[in-house]
Amino acid sequence: MKQAFVISILLLASFFSSAQVTFKTIVPQEAVTTGESFRVQYVVEGAEKVPAVSAPSFKGFGLVNEPEVYDGHTSYQTNAKPLHNTTYTLKAIKPGRYIIPGAVVTINGKILRSNDVTVTVISTEEAASQQQQNGQAEENAAYLAPGEDAYRKINQNLFVKVLVNKRSCYTGEPVVATFKLYSRLQSKSDIVKNPGFYGFTVQDMISLSDKVMTVEQLNGKLFDVHTIRQVQLYPLQAGRFTIDPMEIRNSVEFSRSAINRKTEQQVTEGVFDNDDRMTGPGTATFETNISTEPITIQVKPSPVPSKPADFNGATGKFSISATVEKDELAKNEEGYLVITIKGKGNFPQLSAPVIEWPAGIEGFEPAISESTNKSTVPLEGTKTFRYSFVSSKPGNYTLPAIKLSFFDPDTNRYKTIAAAPASLLIGTEDKTKAIPVAEEKESITSVNKRASLVAAGIVVTLLLIVLIYWVTQKKPKKIVTEEKPVVVYPSVDEVLQPAYLLIPAADKDFYAVVQQAIWKYISPRLSLSGSEMNKQVLSQRMAEKNYSPVALLQVLEHCESGMFTNAALDENKEALLEKVKTVLGEIKD
Repeated sequence: MKQAFVISILLLASFFSSAQVTFKTIVPQEAVTTGESFRVQYVVEGAEKVPAVSAPSFKGFGLVNEPEVYDGHTSYQTNAKPLHNTTYTLKAIKPGRYIIPGAVVTINGKILRSNDVTVTVISTEEAASQQQQNGQAEENAAYLAPGEDAYRKINQNLFVKVLVNKRSCYTGEPVVATFKLYSRLQSKSDIVKNPGFYGFTVQDMISLSDKVMTVEQLNGKLFDVHTIRQVQLYPLQAGRFTIDPMEIRNSVEFSRSAINRKTEQQVTEGVFDNDDRMTGPGTATFETNISTEPITIQVKPSPVPSKPADFNGATGKFSISATVEKDELAKNEEGYLVITIKGKGNFPQLSAPVIEWPAGIEGFEPAISESTNKSTVPLEGTKTFRYSFVSSKPGNYTLPAIKLSFFDPDTNRYKTIAAAPASLLIGTEDKTKAIPVAEEKESITSVNKRASLVAAGIVVTLLLIVLIYWVTQKKPKKIVTEEKPVVVYPSVDEVLQPAYLLIPAADKDFYAVVQQAIWKYISPRLSLSGSEMNKQVLSQRMAEKNYSPVALLQVLEHCESGMFTNAALDENKEALLEKVKTVLGEIKD
Protein backbone atom coordinates (compact mmCIF):
# COMPACT_ATOMS: atom_id res chain seq x y z
CA MET A 1 0.00 0.00 0.00
CA LYS A 2 2.81 2.36 0.95
CA GLN A 3 4.66 1.52 -2.27
CA ALA A 4 1.55 2.34 -4.38
CA PHE A 5 1.22 5.66 -2.54
CA VAL A 6 4.85 6.56 -3.31
CA ILE A 7 4.40 5.65 -6.98
CA SER A 8 1.27 7.83 -7.16
CA ILE A 9 3.15 10.77 -5.65
CA LEU A 10 5.98 10.31 -8.18
CA LEU A 11 3.54 10.17 -11.09
CA LEU A 12 1.79 13.35 -9.94
CA ALA A 13 5.14 15.09 -9.53
CA SER A 14 6.13 14.01 -13.03
CA PHE A 15 2.84 15.32 -14.44
CA PHE A 16 3.12 18.74 -12.81
CA SER A 17 6.76 18.98 -13.78
CA SER A 18 5.92 18.35 -17.46
CA ALA A 19 3.18 20.96 -17.35
CA GLN A 20 5.40 23.54 -15.64
CA VAL A 21 6.15 26.90 -17.25
CA THR A 22 9.88 27.51 -17.81
CA PHE A 23 11.64 30.88 -18.14
CA LYS A 24 15.30 31.01 -19.17
CA THR A 25 17.98 33.39 -20.46
CA ILE A 26 20.05 32.42 -23.52
CA VAL A 27 23.29 34.12 -24.72
CA PRO A 28 26.17 33.02 -27.00
CA GLN A 29 28.50 30.49 -25.36
CA GLU A 30 31.60 31.73 -27.15
CA ALA A 31 33.44 34.97 -26.32
CA VAL A 32 32.22 38.21 -27.90
CA THR A 33 34.64 40.68 -29.55
CA THR A 34 34.49 44.40 -28.71
CA GLY A 35 32.34 46.25 -31.23
CA GLU A 36 30.48 43.03 -32.00
CA SER A 37 26.71 42.65 -31.68
CA PHE A 38 25.10 39.65 -30.01
CA ARG A 39 21.62 38.57 -28.87
CA VAL A 40 20.14 38.02 -25.43
CA GLN A 41 16.99 35.88 -25.50
CA TYR A 42 14.41 35.61 -22.71
CA VAL A 43 12.34 32.50 -23.51
CA VAL A 44 9.06 31.50 -21.81
CA GLU A 45 7.91 27.97 -22.64
CA GLY A 46 4.58 26.36 -21.72
CA ALA A 47 2.43 29.48 -21.11
CA GLU A 48 -0.47 30.33 -23.45
CA LYS A 49 -0.55 34.08 -22.65
CA VAL A 50 2.61 35.99 -21.74
CA PRO A 51 2.58 39.71 -20.82
CA ALA A 52 5.49 42.00 -21.62
CA VAL A 53 8.83 40.86 -20.17
CA SER A 54 10.52 43.34 -17.82
CA ALA A 55 14.17 43.35 -18.88
CA PRO A 56 17.04 44.38 -16.56
CA SER A 57 19.55 47.13 -17.13
CA PHE A 58 22.31 45.99 -19.51
CA LYS A 59 25.28 47.67 -17.84
CA GLY A 60 28.47 47.63 -19.87
CA PHE A 61 26.66 47.10 -23.20
CA GLY A 62 24.98 49.28 -25.81
CA LEU A 63 21.39 48.54 -26.87
CA VAL A 64 21.34 48.21 -30.68
CA ASN A 65 17.55 48.20 -31.25
CA GLU A 66 14.19 47.70 -29.61
CA PRO A 67 13.36 44.15 -28.44
CA GLU A 68 11.94 41.70 -30.96
CA VAL A 69 9.04 39.55 -29.72
CA TYR A 70 8.01 36.20 -31.18
CA ASP A 71 4.99 34.11 -30.12
CA GLY A 72 4.73 30.61 -31.53
CA HIS A 73 5.30 26.96 -30.65
CA THR A 74 8.34 24.78 -30.11
CA SER A 75 7.48 22.84 -33.29
CA TYR A 76 4.62 22.37 -35.71
CA GLN A 77 3.56 19.04 -34.23
CA THR A 78 0.23 18.67 -32.47
CA ASN A 79 1.97 18.30 -29.07
CA ALA A 80 3.92 21.54 -29.48
CA LYS A 81 4.34 23.79 -26.43
CA PRO A 82 3.58 27.53 -26.56
CA LEU A 83 6.79 29.58 -26.93
CA HIS A 84 7.34 33.29 -26.21
CA ASN A 85 10.75 34.78 -27.08
CA THR A 86 11.82 38.37 -26.29
CA THR A 87 15.20 39.13 -27.92
CA TYR A 88 17.52 42.09 -27.27
CA THR A 89 20.48 42.90 -29.54
CA LEU A 90 23.40 44.31 -27.56
CA LYS A 91 26.83 45.67 -28.55
CA ALA A 92 29.99 44.85 -26.61
CA ILE A 93 31.89 48.01 -25.62
CA LYS A 94 35.05 46.96 -23.75
CA PRO A 95 36.73 43.70 -22.68
CA GLY A 96 35.73 42.04 -19.43
CA ARG A 97 33.52 39.42 -17.86
CA TYR A 98 29.93 40.58 -17.38
CA ILE A 99 26.83 39.20 -15.67
CA ILE A 100 23.56 39.80 -17.51
CA PRO A 101 20.74 39.54 -14.96
CA GLY A 102 17.59 37.56 -15.62
CA ALA A 103 14.33 39.21 -16.68
CA VAL A 104 11.02 39.22 -14.80
CA VAL A 105 7.54 38.28 -16.01
CA THR A 106 4.21 37.69 -14.24
CA ILE A 107 2.18 34.67 -15.41
CA ASN A 108 -1.14 33.68 -13.82
CA GLY A 109 -0.40 35.93 -10.85
CA LYS A 110 2.99 34.31 -10.22
CA ILE A 111 6.26 36.27 -10.64
CA LEU A 112 8.94 34.35 -12.58
CA ARG A 113 12.60 35.35 -12.96
CA SER A 114 14.95 33.84 -15.51
CA ASN A 115 18.52 32.77 -14.73
CA ASP A 116 21.52 35.13 -14.71
CA VAL A 117 24.12 34.49 -17.42
CA THR A 118 27.76 35.41 -17.96
CA VAL A 119 29.19 36.96 -21.16
CA THR A 120 32.91 37.26 -21.85
CA VAL A 121 34.08 40.18 -24.02
CA ILE A 122 37.58 40.14 -25.56
CA SER A 123 39.54 42.74 -27.54
CA THR A 124 40.01 42.60 -31.32
CA GLU A 125 43.72 41.89 -30.76
CA GLU A 126 42.95 38.90 -28.56
CA ALA A 127 40.38 37.65 -31.07
CA ALA A 128 42.97 37.87 -33.88
CA SER A 129 45.53 36.04 -31.75
CA GLN A 130 43.07 33.24 -30.98
CA GLN A 131 42.22 32.89 -34.67
CA GLN A 132 45.89 32.61 -35.64
CA GLN A 133 46.59 30.08 -32.88
CA ASN A 134 43.64 27.94 -33.93
CA GLY A 135 44.28 28.37 -37.66
CA GLN A 136 40.88 29.93 -38.07
CA ALA A 137 41.72 33.24 -39.77
CA GLU A 138 40.26 31.93 -43.01
CA GLU A 139 36.99 31.07 -41.24
CA ASN A 140 35.87 34.70 -41.13
CA ALA A 141 33.37 34.48 -44.00
CA ALA A 142 32.88 38.26 -44.15
CA TYR A 143 36.62 38.79 -44.86
CA LEU A 144 37.59 38.97 -48.55
CA ALA A 145 41.30 38.27 -49.04
CA PRO A 146 43.21 39.87 -51.94
CA GLY A 147 42.49 37.97 -55.16
CA GLU A 148 39.72 35.88 -53.59
CA ASP A 149 36.62 35.18 -55.75
CA ALA A 150 33.77 37.10 -54.06
CA TYR A 151 30.93 35.29 -55.88
CA ARG A 152 32.36 31.86 -55.11
CA LYS A 153 32.50 32.84 -51.44
CA ILE A 154 28.91 34.11 -51.56
CA ASN A 155 27.71 30.80 -53.05
CA GLN A 156 29.36 28.88 -50.20
CA ASN A 157 28.08 31.11 -47.40
CA LEU A 158 24.70 32.46 -48.52
CA PHE A 159 21.90 30.27 -49.88
CA VAL A 160 18.18 29.55 -49.51
CA LYS A 161 16.48 26.17 -49.07
CA VAL A 162 12.95 24.81 -49.13
CA LEU A 163 12.27 21.85 -46.84
CA VAL A 164 9.13 19.71 -47.08
CA ASN A 165 7.98 17.10 -44.56
CA LYS A 166 6.81 14.76 -47.32
CA ARG A 167 6.87 14.47 -51.13
CA SER A 168 3.91 12.12 -51.42
CA CYS A 169 0.48 12.49 -49.85
CA TYR A 170 -3.24 11.94 -50.35
CA THR A 171 -5.67 14.57 -51.63
CA GLY A 172 -6.51 16.83 -48.69
CA GLU A 173 -3.51 15.67 -46.62
CA PRO A 174 -1.19 18.58 -45.67
CA VAL A 175 2.39 19.08 -46.79
CA VAL A 176 4.51 21.47 -44.68
CA ALA A 177 6.93 23.60 -46.72
CA THR A 178 9.55 25.70 -44.90
CA PHE A 179 11.70 28.32 -46.66
CA LYS A 180 14.99 29.13 -44.88
CA LEU A 181 17.79 31.60 -45.65
CA TYR A 182 21.26 30.45 -44.50
CA SER A 183 23.97 33.10 -44.14
CA ARG A 184 27.45 33.68 -42.68
CA LEU A 185 27.81 37.04 -44.40
CA GLN A 186 27.02 40.70 -43.86
CA SER A 187 24.05 40.97 -46.21
CA LYS A 188 20.75 42.53 -47.17
CA SER A 189 18.29 40.15 -48.82
CA ASP A 190 15.02 41.01 -50.56
CA ILE A 191 12.36 38.50 -51.61
CA VAL A 192 11.54 39.45 -55.20
CA LYS A 193 9.34 36.44 -56.03
CA ASN A 194 7.28 34.26 -53.73
CA PRO A 195 6.60 30.70 -54.92
CA GLY A 196 3.31 29.78 -56.55
CA PHE A 197 1.43 27.02 -54.75
CA TYR A 198 -0.73 25.97 -57.70
CA GLY A 199 -3.02 23.05 -57.00
CA PHE A 200 -2.99 23.65 -53.22
CA THR A 201 -4.98 25.53 -50.62
CA VAL A 202 -2.43 27.50 -48.58
CA GLN A 203 -2.40 28.07 -44.80
CA ASP A 204 0.45 30.29 -43.52
CA MET A 205 2.19 29.24 -40.28
CA ILE A 206 5.26 31.52 -40.11
CA SER A 207 5.85 34.68 -42.15
CA LEU A 208 8.77 37.08 -42.54
CA SER A 209 7.24 39.48 -40.00
CA ASP A 210 7.55 36.81 -37.26
CA LYS A 211 11.36 37.24 -37.40
CA VAL A 212 12.16 33.62 -36.58
CA MET A 213 15.94 33.10 -36.50
CA THR A 214 18.07 30.22 -35.24
CA VAL A 215 21.67 29.00 -35.59
CA GLU A 216 22.40 25.73 -37.41
CA GLN A 217 25.62 23.88 -38.12
CA LEU A 218 26.31 22.68 -41.67
CA ASN A 219 29.56 20.98 -42.68
CA GLY A 220 31.18 22.11 -39.44
CA LYS A 221 30.23 25.78 -39.91
CA LEU A 222 27.65 27.81 -37.99
CA PHE A 223 25.01 29.64 -40.07
CA ASP A 224 22.45 32.24 -39.05
CA VAL A 225 19.16 30.75 -40.31
CA HIS A 226 16.12 32.94 -41.02
CA THR A 227 12.79 31.12 -41.44
CA ILE A 228 11.29 33.27 -44.19
CA ARG A 229 8.03 31.40 -44.57
CA GLN A 230 6.35 28.20 -43.42
CA VAL A 231 3.06 27.01 -44.92
CA GLN A 232 0.68 24.08 -44.86
CA LEU A 233 -0.33 23.02 -48.36
CA TYR A 234 -3.57 21.08 -48.84
CA PRO A 235 -3.79 19.41 -52.30
CA LEU A 236 -7.00 20.06 -54.22
CA GLN A 237 -6.81 16.92 -56.36
CA ALA A 238 -4.56 14.03 -57.38
CA GLY A 239 -1.60 14.55 -59.70
CA ARG A 240 2.01 15.82 -59.77
CA PHE A 241 2.35 19.42 -58.61
CA THR A 242 5.40 21.65 -58.42
CA ILE A 243 6.26 24.23 -55.76
CA ASP A 244 7.83 27.09 -57.72
CA PRO A 245 11.20 28.58 -56.66
CA MET A 246 11.41 31.48 -54.24
CA GLU A 247 13.78 34.13 -55.66
CA ILE A 248 15.88 36.43 -53.47
CA ARG A 249 18.09 39.35 -54.46
CA ASN A 250 21.09 40.04 -52.20
CA SER A 251 23.57 42.81 -51.49
CA VAL A 252 26.66 41.45 -49.68
CA GLU A 253 29.35 43.52 -47.98
CA PHE A 254 32.86 42.11 -47.52
CA SER A 255 35.58 43.52 -45.30
CA ARG A 256 39.12 43.99 -46.58
CA SER A 257 40.51 43.56 -43.06
CA ALA A 258 40.82 40.16 -41.40
CA ILE A 259 39.03 41.21 -38.19
CA ASN A 260 35.42 42.24 -38.61
CA ARG A 261 32.40 42.59 -36.36
CA LYS A 262 29.87 39.78 -36.17
CA THR A 263 27.92 39.46 -39.38
CA GLU A 264 24.29 40.52 -39.50
CA GLN A 265 21.57 39.95 -42.08
CA GLN A 266 18.53 41.97 -43.02
CA VAL A 267 15.69 40.19 -44.85
CA THR A 268 12.84 42.17 -46.46
CA GLU A 269 10.19 41.71 -49.13
CA GLY A 270 9.75 44.07 -52.07
CA VAL A 271 11.83 46.97 -50.69
CA PHE A 272 15.27 46.42 -52.26
CA ASP A 273 16.92 49.78 -52.96
CA ASN A 274 19.94 50.03 -55.24
CA ASP A 275 20.89 53.37 -53.66
CA ASP A 276 20.92 51.85 -50.17
CA ARG A 277 23.92 49.60 -50.60
CA MET A 278 26.09 48.89 -47.58
CA THR A 279 29.30 50.85 -47.94
CA GLY A 280 32.10 51.81 -45.62
CA PRO A 281 35.86 52.22 -45.43
CA GLY A 282 37.74 49.06 -46.30
CA THR A 283 34.65 47.31 -47.67
CA ALA A 284 33.43 45.97 -51.02
CA THR A 285 29.79 45.32 -51.98
CA PHE A 286 28.50 42.69 -54.42
CA GLU A 287 25.00 41.81 -55.66
CA THR A 288 23.71 38.36 -56.48
CA ASN A 289 20.46 36.39 -56.93
CA ILE A 290 19.65 33.08 -55.25
CA SER A 291 16.60 30.81 -55.41
CA THR A 292 15.21 27.56 -54.05
CA GLU A 293 14.95 24.41 -56.11
CA PRO A 294 11.49 23.53 -57.50
CA ILE A 295 9.89 20.74 -55.46
CA THR A 296 7.55 18.14 -56.95
CA ILE A 297 4.77 16.70 -54.77
CA GLN A 298 3.02 13.48 -55.81
CA VAL A 299 -0.61 13.67 -54.71
CA LYS A 300 -2.43 10.32 -54.55
CA PRO A 301 -6.20 10.10 -54.93
CA SER A 302 -8.24 8.94 -51.97
CA PRO A 303 -8.65 5.15 -52.25
CA VAL A 304 -11.62 4.15 -54.41
CA PRO A 305 -12.58 0.91 -52.61
CA SER A 306 -15.09 1.52 -49.80
CA LYS A 307 -15.35 5.22 -50.65
CA PRO A 308 -18.75 6.50 -49.38
CA ALA A 309 -21.08 7.90 -52.02
CA ASP A 310 -21.36 11.22 -50.16
CA PHE A 311 -17.57 11.66 -49.66
CA ASN A 312 -16.71 15.27 -50.53
CA GLY A 313 -12.97 15.49 -49.87
CA ALA A 314 -12.88 15.85 -46.04
CA THR A 315 -9.52 14.45 -44.90
CA GLY A 316 -8.45 14.08 -41.26
CA LYS A 317 -10.36 13.24 -38.07
CA PHE A 318 -13.61 15.06 -37.31
CA SER A 319 -16.75 15.14 -35.17
CA ILE A 320 -20.06 16.82 -36.09
CA SER A 321 -22.98 18.28 -34.15
CA ALA A 322 -26.21 20.07 -35.14
CA THR A 323 -28.54 22.27 -33.06
CA VAL A 324 -31.44 24.63 -33.70
CA GLU A 325 -31.10 27.93 -31.85
CA LYS A 326 -34.86 27.91 -31.03
CA ASP A 327 -36.89 24.72 -31.18
CA GLU A 328 -40.24 26.59 -31.07
CA LEU A 329 -41.00 29.23 -33.72
CA ALA A 330 -44.01 31.18 -34.94
CA LYS A 331 -45.16 31.01 -38.54
CA ASN A 332 -42.78 32.91 -40.87
CA GLU A 333 -40.33 33.48 -38.01
CA GLU A 334 -36.73 33.04 -39.08
CA GLY A 335 -34.91 30.17 -37.39
CA TYR A 336 -31.32 28.96 -37.44
CA LEU A 337 -29.73 25.52 -37.74
CA VAL A 338 -26.09 25.49 -36.61
CA ILE A 339 -23.77 22.67 -37.75
CA THR A 340 -20.35 22.51 -36.11
CA ILE A 341 -17.47 20.34 -37.35
CA LYS A 342 -14.54 19.86 -34.93
CA GLY A 343 -11.26 18.00 -35.21
CA LYS A 344 -8.05 18.00 -37.25
CA GLY A 345 -7.79 18.14 -41.03
CA ASN A 346 -8.28 20.18 -44.19
CA PHE A 347 -10.68 22.76 -42.71
CA PRO A 348 -10.25 25.32 -45.57
CA GLN A 349 -11.56 22.70 -48.02
CA LEU A 350 -14.58 21.53 -45.99
CA SER A 351 -17.73 22.38 -47.93
CA ALA A 352 -21.13 23.11 -46.43
CA PRO A 353 -23.16 19.96 -45.63
CA VAL A 354 -26.23 19.41 -47.81
CA ILE A 355 -29.43 19.75 -45.79
CA GLU A 356 -32.53 17.77 -46.78
CA TRP A 357 -35.14 20.19 -45.48
CA PRO A 358 -38.55 18.62 -44.67
CA ALA A 359 -41.52 19.65 -46.82
CA GLY A 360 -42.91 22.90 -45.43
CA ILE A 361 -39.53 24.40 -44.47
CA GLU A 362 -37.50 26.62 -46.78
CA GLY A 363 -33.76 26.73 -46.10
CA PHE A 364 -31.09 29.19 -47.29
CA GLU A 365 -27.32 29.26 -47.86
CA PRO A 366 -25.28 29.19 -44.61
CA ALA A 367 -23.04 31.81 -43.07
CA ILE A 368 -19.62 30.16 -42.55
CA SER A 369 -17.08 30.84 -39.79
CA GLU A 370 -13.81 29.06 -39.05
CA SER A 371 -11.42 29.01 -36.09
CA THR A 372 -8.20 26.98 -36.36
CA ASN A 373 -4.76 26.76 -34.78
CA LYS A 374 -2.28 27.50 -37.57
CA SER A 375 0.61 25.99 -35.55
CA THR A 376 -0.74 22.43 -35.66
CA VAL A 377 -0.43 20.01 -38.57
CA PRO A 378 -3.01 19.23 -39.74
CA LEU A 379 -5.07 22.26 -38.72
CA GLU A 380 -7.00 21.77 -35.49
CA GLY A 381 -10.16 23.71 -34.68
CA THR A 382 -13.79 24.16 -35.68
CA LYS A 383 -15.84 25.19 -38.69
CA THR A 384 -19.41 26.37 -38.24
CA PHE A 385 -22.25 26.56 -40.78
CA ARG A 386 -25.28 28.65 -39.69
CA TYR A 387 -28.29 27.99 -41.92
CA SER A 388 -31.35 30.24 -41.76
CA PHE A 389 -34.82 28.86 -42.54
CA VAL A 390 -38.53 29.77 -42.35
CA SER A 391 -41.83 27.91 -42.41
CA SER A 392 -45.37 29.06 -43.07
CA LYS A 393 -46.97 25.72 -42.16
CA PRO A 394 -47.57 24.95 -38.46
CA GLY A 395 -46.64 21.52 -37.16
CA ASN A 396 -43.96 19.32 -35.65
CA TYR A 397 -40.89 18.82 -37.80
CA THR A 398 -37.80 16.65 -37.55
CA LEU A 399 -34.63 17.89 -39.23
CA PRO A 400 -32.82 14.76 -40.44
CA ALA A 401 -29.41 13.62 -39.23
CA ILE A 402 -26.54 15.46 -40.94
CA LYS A 403 -23.86 13.06 -42.18
CA LEU A 404 -20.14 13.67 -42.75
CA SER A 405 -17.83 11.19 -44.49
CA PHE A 406 -14.08 11.71 -44.19
CA PHE A 407 -10.87 9.89 -45.07
CA ASP A 408 -8.30 9.29 -42.31
CA PRO A 409 -4.81 9.13 -43.93
CA ASP A 410 -3.30 7.67 -40.73
CA THR A 411 -5.39 4.50 -41.04
CA ASN A 412 -6.14 4.71 -44.81
CA ARG A 413 -9.82 4.24 -44.02
CA TYR A 414 -13.08 6.11 -44.51
CA LYS A 415 -15.45 6.91 -41.68
CA THR A 416 -19.00 8.26 -41.74
CA ILE A 417 -20.40 10.11 -38.72
CA ALA A 418 -23.71 11.88 -38.19
CA ALA A 419 -25.21 14.58 -36.01
CA ALA A 420 -28.40 13.67 -34.15
CA PRO A 421 -31.74 14.72 -35.71
CA ALA A 422 -33.25 17.95 -34.34
CA SER A 423 -36.93 18.49 -33.44
CA LEU A 424 -38.78 21.71 -34.27
CA LEU A 425 -42.26 23.07 -33.54
CA ILE A 426 -43.88 25.70 -35.79
CA GLY A 427 -46.79 27.41 -33.99
CA THR A 428 -50.12 28.52 -35.43
CA GLU A 429 -49.67 32.24 -34.68
CA ASP A 430 -47.93 34.47 -37.18
CA LYS A 431 -44.78 36.28 -36.18
CA THR A 432 -46.49 39.69 -36.59
CA LYS A 433 -48.90 40.05 -33.61
CA ALA A 434 -51.53 42.71 -32.83
CA ILE A 435 -50.53 45.38 -30.31
CA PRO A 436 -52.57 45.29 -27.04
CA VAL A 437 -54.86 48.29 -26.42
CA ALA A 438 -52.91 49.55 -23.41
CA GLU A 439 -49.65 49.38 -25.34
CA GLU A 440 -51.32 51.10 -28.30
CA LYS A 441 -52.50 54.05 -26.12
CA GLU A 442 -49.07 54.38 -24.58
CA SER A 443 -47.54 54.29 -28.05
CA ILE A 444 -49.87 57.04 -29.32
CA THR A 445 -49.01 59.26 -26.34
CA SER A 446 -45.28 58.84 -26.89
CA VAL A 447 -45.72 59.57 -30.60
CA ASN A 448 -47.57 62.84 -29.79
CA LYS A 449 -44.76 63.88 -27.46
CA ARG A 450 -42.16 63.15 -30.10
CA ALA A 451 -44.18 65.09 -32.70
CA SER A 452 -44.23 68.19 -30.43
CA LEU A 453 -40.47 67.99 -29.94
CA VAL A 454 -39.91 67.58 -33.67
CA ALA A 455 -42.09 70.65 -34.43
CA ALA A 456 -40.13 72.76 -31.94
CA GLY A 457 -36.89 71.57 -33.48
CA ILE A 458 -38.08 72.55 -36.97
CA VAL A 459 -38.90 76.12 -35.82
CA VAL A 460 -35.47 76.53 -34.20
CA THR A 461 -33.76 75.16 -37.32
CA LEU A 462 -35.61 77.60 -39.60
CA LEU A 463 -34.57 80.54 -37.41
CA LEU A 464 -30.93 79.40 -37.56
CA ILE A 465 -31.09 79.08 -41.35
CA VAL A 466 -32.46 82.66 -41.69
CA LEU A 467 -29.71 83.98 -39.39
CA ILE A 468 -26.95 82.19 -41.26
CA TYR A 469 -28.30 83.41 -44.61
CA TRP A 470 -28.36 87.03 -43.39
CA VAL A 471 -24.75 86.82 -42.13
CA THR A 472 -23.40 85.21 -45.27
CA GLN A 473 -25.17 87.71 -47.53
CA LYS A 474 -23.46 90.59 -45.76
CA LYS A 475 -20.01 89.15 -46.52
CA PRO A 476 -20.26 86.89 -49.52
CA LYS A 477 -17.45 84.41 -49.80
CA LYS A 478 -16.17 82.63 -52.82
CA ILE A 479 -16.78 78.88 -52.50
CA VAL A 480 -13.94 76.77 -53.81
CA THR A 481 -14.74 73.14 -54.49
CA GLU A 482 -11.86 70.71 -54.60
CA GLU A 483 -12.13 68.20 -57.38
CA LYS A 484 -11.25 64.69 -56.31
CA PRO A 485 -9.43 62.46 -58.78
CA VAL A 486 -11.70 59.87 -60.33
CA VAL A 487 -10.34 56.34 -60.16
CA VAL A 488 -11.38 54.26 -63.17
CA TYR A 489 -11.24 50.50 -62.69
CA PRO A 490 -11.30 48.03 -65.60
CA SER A 491 -14.77 46.64 -66.30
CA VAL A 492 -15.70 42.96 -66.33
CA ASP A 493 -16.05 42.94 -70.12
CA GLU A 494 -12.63 44.52 -70.57
CA VAL A 495 -10.75 42.00 -68.47
CA LEU A 496 -12.61 38.98 -69.90
CA GLN A 497 -12.33 39.97 -73.57
CA PRO A 498 -9.01 38.07 -74.09
CA ALA A 499 -10.55 34.95 -72.52
CA TYR A 500 -13.47 34.95 -75.00
CA LEU A 501 -10.93 35.02 -77.84
CA LEU A 502 -9.17 31.94 -76.41
CA ILE A 503 -12.26 29.71 -76.12
CA PRO A 504 -11.06 27.48 -79.00
CA ALA A 505 -7.50 27.38 -77.58
CA ALA A 506 -5.93 24.76 -75.33
CA ASP A 507 -7.44 24.40 -71.85
CA LYS A 508 -4.32 25.48 -69.98
CA ASP A 509 -3.98 28.72 -71.97
CA PHE A 510 -7.68 29.50 -71.58
CA TYR A 511 -7.76 28.97 -67.80
CA ALA A 512 -4.52 30.92 -67.31
CA VAL A 513 -6.05 33.96 -69.04
CA VAL A 514 -9.29 33.62 -67.02
CA GLN A 515 -7.30 33.51 -63.77
CA GLN A 516 -5.28 36.60 -64.79
CA ALA A 517 -8.49 38.44 -65.69
CA ILE A 518 -10.02 37.71 -62.28
CA TRP A 519 -6.99 39.08 -60.40
CA LYS A 520 -6.82 42.10 -62.74
CA TYR A 521 -10.44 42.94 -61.90
CA ILE A 522 -10.43 42.37 -58.12
CA SER A 523 -6.89 43.53 -57.17
CA PRO A 524 -7.51 47.31 -57.46
CA ARG A 525 -11.01 47.04 -55.98
CA LEU A 526 -9.80 45.16 -52.88
CA SER A 527 -6.37 46.87 -52.68
CA LEU A 528 -4.40 43.66 -53.27
CA SER A 529 -0.78 43.70 -54.44
CA GLY A 530 2.40 41.64 -54.29
CA SER A 531 2.31 38.66 -51.95
CA GLU A 532 -1.20 39.69 -50.84
CA MET A 533 -2.56 38.31 -54.13
CA ASN A 534 -3.48 34.91 -52.73
CA LYS A 535 -6.78 33.23 -51.92
CA GLN A 536 -6.43 33.52 -48.16
CA VAL A 537 -6.00 37.32 -48.17
CA LEU A 538 -8.67 37.61 -50.89
CA SER A 539 -11.15 35.77 -48.68
CA GLN A 540 -10.38 38.06 -45.73
CA ARG A 541 -10.76 41.27 -47.79
CA MET A 542 -14.06 40.12 -49.28
CA ALA A 543 -15.40 39.23 -45.84
CA GLU A 544 -14.41 42.70 -44.58
CA LYS A 545 -16.51 44.25 -47.36
CA ASN A 546 -19.43 41.87 -46.70
CA TYR A 547 -18.92 39.89 -49.92
CA SER A 548 -19.19 36.09 -49.90
CA PRO A 549 -15.90 34.64 -51.21
CA VAL A 550 -17.19 31.10 -51.77
CA ALA A 551 -18.17 31.36 -55.46
CA LEU A 552 -15.06 33.31 -56.47
CA LEU A 553 -12.70 30.90 -54.67
CA GLN A 554 -14.40 27.96 -56.41
CA VAL A 555 -13.81 29.58 -59.81
CA LEU A 556 -10.13 30.26 -58.99
CA GLU A 557 -9.60 26.67 -57.85
CA HIS A 558 -11.32 25.45 -61.01
CA CYS A 559 -8.94 27.56 -63.10
CA GLU A 560 -5.93 26.17 -61.19
CA SER A 561 -7.13 22.63 -61.89
CA GLY A 562 -7.34 23.44 -65.59
CA MET A 563 -3.92 25.09 -65.61
CA PHE A 564 -1.85 22.58 -63.68
CA THR A 565 -3.32 19.18 -64.43
CA ASN A 566 -3.32 17.16 -67.60
CA ALA A 567 -6.97 16.20 -67.31
CA ALA A 568 -9.18 17.38 -70.17
CA LEU A 569 -12.10 19.35 -68.75
CA ASP A 570 -15.17 18.77 -70.89
CA GLU A 571 -17.29 21.82 -70.19
CA ASN A 572 -18.94 24.82 -71.80
CA LYS A 573 -16.29 27.56 -71.59
CA GLU A 574 -18.77 30.27 -72.55
CA ALA A 575 -20.98 29.23 -69.64
CA LEU A 576 -17.96 29.43 -67.30
CA LEU A 577 -17.19 32.97 -68.50
CA GLU A 578 -20.79 34.02 -67.90
CA LYS A 579 -20.51 32.66 -64.37
CA VAL A 580 -17.29 34.63 -63.87
CA LYS A 581 -19.04 37.80 -65.13
CA THR A 582 -21.83 37.27 -62.61
CA VAL A 583 -19.45 36.65 -59.70
CA LEU A 584 -17.20 39.62 -60.51
CA GLY A 585 -20.18 41.88 -61.19
CA GLU A 586 -21.19 41.56 -57.53
CA ILE A 587 -17.93 43.25 -56.44
CA LYS A 588 -18.67 46.94 -56.84
CA ASP A 589 -16.19 49.78 -57.35
